[in-house]
Amino acid sequence: MTHSKKSVFKSALDFDGRQMAVCLAMIAEQNKLLAIVKTALPSDIAKSVNHCVRSKQRLLLYTESASWASQLRFFHQAILNKLAETEYKNIQTLQVKIQPKLFEQKSVRIAQLPSADNIRMIQEQVKHQEQDELNQALLRLSNTLEKRLKANR
Repeated sequence: MTHSKKSVFKSALDFDGRQMAVCLAMIAEQNKLLAIVKTALPSDIAKSVNHCVRSKQRLLLYTESASWASQLRFFHQAILNKLAETEYKNIQTLQVKIQPKLFEQKSVRIAQLPSADNIRMIQEQVKHQEQDELNQALLRLSNTLEKRLKANR
């Protein structure tokens, strides 16, 4: 007698679509709220609001940086007043959050080398002083900087 195991997981085609309809309704509500919030803000600040999510009587606004978040907090009451004019009268609190950047490109750092005159000045000052650990380290540093400066030319 062979026993075949039934799969615990459903394929996407096995669902009746209710979950998708619920998600689409939530997205539509969020877009509608976002449009209302943006009308309550000046255009330059409205561009910084990325998303908004309603949670019972609280509205969460998501922005890209702390500086925009502080600007949005100044318009807290204006946003709540605008929402009170619509069907979202029950929203009583507003919270601004910073949306983390998911894919941040690493910036390329370019070393700023001192000029040849400054490197020679460091070497001259080290030569006229006693040879302790600090002066030896400064001499090695100035020699390395001199080599890098010549290589970059």
